[in-house]
Amino acid sequence: MQLPFGCRMGICQSCVVDLVEGHVRDLRTGQRHEPGTRVQTCVSAASGDCVLDI
Repeated sequence: MQLPFGCRMGICQSCVVDLVEGHVRDLRTGQRHEPGTRVQTCVSAASGDCVLDI
């Protein structure tokens, strides 16, 4: 699956989607995002199974 992106560096915000279930980690900061938040897919990695609203 190809997700939307623009800059691939977390600057342009074109990759932002809603995290519905699961957790993801920001690869730049290590911050763990909880369900119900918006995440940047170009600079994040899933921490197990997750559901995104794209």
